Formats: sequence, C-alpha cells, structure tokens
Amino acid sequence: MSSKTPFPVRLFYSYSHKDEKFRSDMEKSLALLRRKKILQEWSDHKILPGQPINAAVKKEIENSDIVVFLLSQNFISSDACMQEWEDCKNISSSDKPRIRIPIILSECPWKDMLEPEDIKVLPKDGNEVMSYPDQATAWNEVYEGIKSVIESIQNNFSPKKKLLQEIEETEFVSQDHINLRDIFVFPALTCINSQSGSENILIEDQIINEEQLLSRKYVLLRGDEMSGKTTLAKHLLRTLIERNHPVIFIDLNEVHGIGSEQTFQSVYRDQFNGDFNIWFKQEEKTIILDNLSSTPNSIKFVESAKEHFENIIVSVSSDTYQSFYWDDERLADFDKINIEPLSHVSQERLIRRRLELMHPEYSITDGTVDEIERRVNSIINKQILPRYPFYVLSVIQTFEGFMPSNLSITTYGHCYYVLILSRLIKAGISNRDEDINSCLNFSEHLAYQIYDHETLQDRTFTREDFVRFVDKYRNSYIMTDAILNRLKQFQYGILSEDGRFRIPYMHYFFLGMYLAKPANNKKEITEDICKYSHYRKNHLILLFIIHHAIDNEIIDSILLWSMCTIDSIEPANLGPDETKRFRNIISSLPKDLLTGNDESIEREKERKIRDVGENHKFDDREESKNEDGDMEGMNDCYRILKNNELLGQILRSNYGRLKKDRIAEIIATISDGGLRLVNSALSDENEISTLALYVKKSYPEKNIDQLKDTLRFLSFLWTMKNVEAIVASIRHREIKEIVTKVAKNKGTPAYDIIQYFSALDNATELTNGLNKRLSKLIRKHNDPFIFGVLSIRTQHYINTHRSKAVVEQKTCSLLGIPYKHKARRLVDSGM
Repeated sequence: MSSKTPFPVRLFYSYSHKDEKFRSDMEKSLALLRRKKILQEWSDHKILPGQPINAAVKKEIENSDIVVFLLSQNFISSDACMQEWEDCKNISSSDKPRIRIPIILSECPWKDMLEPEDIKVLPKDGNEVMSYPDQATAWNEVYEGIKSVIESIQNNFSPKKKLLQEIEETEFVSQDHINLRDIFVFPALTCINSQSGSENILIEDQIINEEQLLSRKYVLLRGDEMSGKTTLAKHLLRTLIERNHPVIFIDLNEVHGIGSEQTFQSVYRDQFNGDFNIWFKQEEKTIILDNLSSTPNSIKFVESAKEHFENIIVSVSSDTYQSFYWDDERLADFDKINIEPLSHVSQERLIRRRLELMHPEYSITDGTVDEIERRVNSIINKQILPRYPFYVLSVIQTFEGFMPSNLSITTYGHCYYVLILSRLIKAGISNRDEDINSCLNFSEHLAYQIYDHETLQDRTFTREDFVRFVDKYRNSYIMTDAILNRLKQFQYGILSEDGRFRIPYMHYFFLGMYLAKPANNKKEITEDICKYSHYRKNHLILLFIIHHAIDNEIIDSILLWSMCTIDSIEPANLGPDETKRFRNIISSLPKDLLTGNDESIEREKERKIRDVGENHKFDDREESKNEDGDMEGMNDCYRILKNNELLGQILRSNYGRLKKDRIAEIIATISDGGLRLVNSALSDENEISTLALYVKKSYPEKNIDQLKDTLRFLSFLWTMKNVEAIVASIRHREIKEIVTKVAKNKGTPAYDIIQYFSALDNATELTNGLNKRLSKLIRKHNDPFIFGVLSIRTQHYINTHRSKAVVEQKTCSLLGIPYKHKARRLVDSGM
C-alpha cells in the first residue's frame, strides 16, 4: 500500500444564512474536488450545539487555505458576515498563506469592499451568479476558479513561518533579537580525498563557499563539539530554500525508526506548504540530516534517504565519526568534510558584524575592533578553546550582557564561567545557587582527581576511576543522581560518560579553581607549576589559578620566577650604542610603506599572516623536568615568554583589584624580561663577529660580510619580536597611564618605544595626541633606529586603520613621506 496521502486544501464559507441555498449549490459544484480528497470544506453549520460560534469561526478561518465570501446585499447588511470579512484580513497565520475569494451572488457594492491585494472575483469578470440564465454555468466557472487556486496552493512549496523562525534562531541571548543571518560567516572547510582513486595520495581541498559545498552529491560534515555543524546545516537549508531548491531538514535526535516515505512526508508537511506528492516527484531533492549518532537506526535512516533523495548532507561529531564510522562502508561514497576553526580574517569579520549589531548607533572604528579582537584572542586559545563562531560570539556576548557600554572586558575566567554556567542551565541544572554550587564543587574535585592520575601518578584516568571517584565523593558531599546525569547530558552536559570534561577549558577552569583555594592545601603543587610555567599544561593551569586566586601569592611567585630568570643579563635600552649595528638595516628599508589601499584589504593581509604564523607556531615544549643542561638557556628564554603572557593576563584580568604600584611592578617585570631576551642573543658586534667566524669555518664558501649582515638582520628581527611581545602583554587601555608613568621613570629609548607602540595599539584611530607624542620622540632621540621603527609601526597603523585624512596628512608630514588617499573597496565587490 502506498504511504502517500492526499494534500487537502481547506476552504471556509463565509455567507449570510439568508443565502444558504447558494452555499449549498456551491458545495455541489465542488463535489468532484471533495471526491478526489483535495478539498475540505467548513461552514458554520458544522458547529455543534453548545460550541462558542465566534471562537469556532475564527479558528476555522485561521486554519483555512481559502476563504470564500458569498457576497450579496444580505452579506453586506450582516454585522457577523462583515466581521468575518475583517477577521480574515487581520488574522495572521504562522504557517500558511491565506487566499480570499469573493463570490458575487447578486448585485451589491462589492467593488467598494475590495483592496488591491485581493484576487479576481468569481464568476468571471465579477458577473453575479443570479445574472446567469443557467446558474450551472456560473457554478462551473466557480469550480474552475477554485480548482486553479487549489493547484497553485498544491504547487506552492513555500516554507512555513515556523521553519523560517527556527532557521534564524541562535543560542545567543542578547539585548536585541539577533538572527542567524545577521551573524553567520562561512566556516573554514576542508575535504580530504584520495587522488584518482589512490588511497596512498591524499589531497586536501579547501571549500570556500556554499556553491562548492552544495555541488557535491553526498556530504558528511564532521566537526568537534560546538564547531557549528548545526548552524552550517541550517544555513545550507536557508540557502536552498531561497533558491527554490526542494529540501527538507531532519534532526536525527528527534526522529524514530529507520526512515520511510511516510516519515519524509510528515516532516515535509511540518516544514512546507504545498502537496508533498507533487513535491516528491521533483528531481535533485536534498535532505539535510543533522546529528548522526551511534545508534543503528541513525545510520539506517541515512541509507533510507539514499533511496529517495538525490543529494544528502549529514552532520556528525568528530568523536562519533572516529568511534563508529571512520571505516563504515555505508558512508564510503560520502565526501568527508571537516569543519575547521575560523581564520583570523573570518573571525574579524564576525566580530565586526556582531559589534555593529550590538551598537548600531555608533560607527565601529578599526581600533575598537582591534581591542575586542585582542581580548577575544586572549580567551580563544587553540589548546583550550578552538576559534569556532560559537565561542567567539559567546565571548562577545559576555561583553554585551555583563560589560559597560564602553566595551571594556571583564576578567579572563569570567568568560569561561559564563560558558560553563549557560551549558549547565541548558542541560537542565536549576539556576538555584545550591544546585550550581553542587556542580561546581563536584567538577573542581573531579578536575584535580584527573590531574592527580594523569600528571602526578602518570596513568590514564579511566571510566572505572570515575566510578570510584563518585563513590568516594559521595562519602563527603551530597551529589544526587539527577544532577550527575545532567552533568553528563548528551547535548549540553560538561562531562562525557567516562567522566572526562568534554572541552579542555572546562578541565583547566575547574582545576584552577581547586588549586587556588588555600583550604585544599596544594601549595607545593602550585609552586612546582610556577617553577615549570613554560610547560604547556602548567601554563594553562596557571591562567585559571590566577583567575580564581583570592590573594596575590600566586602573582608574587610568578613575578619572582620571572625576575630571577636570566637576571645576569641587563635589559636592553636600545640606545645608539646598542642599535648602531642596525643602522644599515634601517637605511636599507623602504621609507614609504603606505599602500594607498582600503584599510580592509590591508587588514585581511595582516590576518592571513597571523593564520600562517599560528599554523607554524613553535608549540609548547614537552613536560619533562629532566632538562638537558644545554637546553637551560632556551628554557629560560621560553619561561620569560610564557610568564610574560601570564603577567599580561594578570594585568588584563585583575587590574581592578591591584594597587597601582603593583601594576607598575608587573609592567616593569614584563618589559625588563622581554628586554633581557633582546640582549640574550647577538646583542653586539662582538657576538655577531664571533658567530659569523664560527659559521665561516663550517661553510668556507660563505662571504664573512654577508654572514654578518644576515646575523644583524636576525638580531633586528629578534629585537622587534621581543618588543612586540612586551607590548602585547601590557597594551590595555585601563592601565595606559601607568604604562606611561613606568616608561617615564625608566627613561630609556626602549621604554619610549614600548609606550608609543602600546598607545598606538590602544587608539581607536590616529589622533593629534598621538602625533604630538610621535613628534616629541623623534626630537628627543634624533636616532635613525628610533625614527625607523616608529615610522614603520605608524605607517602600518595608517595602512590598517581608518582615521581622519587631516590627521593622517600631519603624520605623513612628520615622517617625511607623501600622503596617499586610500582607494576605497567597493562594498558589492564580493571581497
């Protein structure tokens, strides 16, 4: 037996009871449509005794596809009939369009009732039914007209409003309603396939737009938790709907069974108008299946979809795919496409779009975007939190929901706390303090237990260990099964079934919370973590200990280790005696670096360079305390770099609870540490000459002068890299006055450069104040090196930021370069 059922169009009769005969005649004329089961009719004679008439009528009007009005003098003189006329105009349906058809029974002023959007009346040309010599002819014209409207409704495969609303829904609570369309950026996608059928040669294709993705027959979207699989699936659904392409969307978590035509019909009718049977006959239909799971019915549903749909898009979590489907033959003909973290270019586009939505009354400057982007980057870390749109937007959401209007960010850990708290509530945890605190206490003890097993005992934390931990925990604390189950809830819970945290930041967050509490008496462990802060795991743990710490003891420990590291080397001052080796380099660099391009083009270039640098970044070292003596110097350098990052995070997160002299001490420690690194390698001509002679012995064909020039250039890059690293740690608007004070007290060229670079980064645009500072530094030092680095940095800022032309002109005059008007990028250029 066929699972297909007719698509009935619902018709409502609005008429005067004095015209009952005409309604009856019209029903007779439509008998064939009823017999074909494509028409269902309703009139008030179907109201049962005792039912409220007005409520029943309004409900049927709202549920109808067609409302016919049998117009006559009787209709117009009836208050009830005219109310139905108005109700039909005013009732808005959430699911379907409604068609009004006036049927002219007898002569009356019906033309004065119609509005421009009303369709042509029946019978033809507005002739009255009673005017026909044979009324059967009139009713036949009505029949043909109703039939043609039914056919148009059957072929109107428009999406229902409910579906469109669901597509646009986002998980972000905001002061204003934000749609998916407003914030969506196309993700980074890669598809790895074998070349020409060879399993040994793999090619990684980049998919950069919807066309490239939708051109594939079978697609399997793989992504980590919160990578945006469902968001991308919804975006593709919306794209196909806008192209009038036949498509339906199914969340496999919400359906039962293995899939059948009847299932597809039920889903279709819930999502679209029109006749499923006609829709189903179309070619190149697409089905989007979200959340493929490990259950047998889930993969069988995919197999069933292949029998009925020409194009299939399936999303699956990376963990589920790796555990159950990586070698499944049933998915062999699917293109496996990975959802990667956002590039810096896409992230900036997302940040700018979100800020513009948050503050439509302001013109968002490039400097403001830079500030928020830096704060986001301080939280988005590939080791603990991937750069997926959800996390970027969640961090920005904390600005909107918890920040002042000047976009100042709160503490580092607060953003993670908001993420965790929102997941707990979505998982079904009550937002009562006692329930939230129960979850937090359990999680921090679990985090330490995992750390104890895997770091202190050097063995894997297993499911059995988790079970034992729960039993032991319940001996001391109350933990209900209901809360424990919600912590492991499959969609929003923070724990997997084996008791591990689903996302790395959760583990570090709770471990930092546990170790920061003096009552837990883990001071020795914390001291050891500080000593080896340059190890990846320790560095991440310290970030969260700093957030949770209620005193400054941990800050003192980090400061001590930073100040004692390579303290035998004096910080560089970058005066003429130290930088004279760079003069040939500075003189050889182009004086005019202005491009004249629109700043958005230059910003894209800069962020593409960041992507390359991030992908090839030297990763944090392995955690082995048996350090080779030959590596001690490198470890010391690395410790300073990582400790400066930590101290920079302390400034960002805790400036509000630190005294100004302590903030100044941290700024000086960061700066001196970075400037010691400048002097740690190739700090003068003697070192350069010695190393050049050493290299010459191994490569006698090399020219000694060229070797020295190369080493000088490397020394210049090393110097500027460390200066920029210092600036990255202290460039916070809230402490800029203290940075200025520290630089003034130190009084060295190096500190002047650091202060100016920091001020430039904190600026929302180039200002006369910055010009005055630049002019003062140029006059103060009268040094080609100082002038060169200030000029390069300032020109880079002009290239990548939009400022007032008159201010840019003054700056160019100071630098002795011609001003270039920027060629504006066209908005509709597609770039």
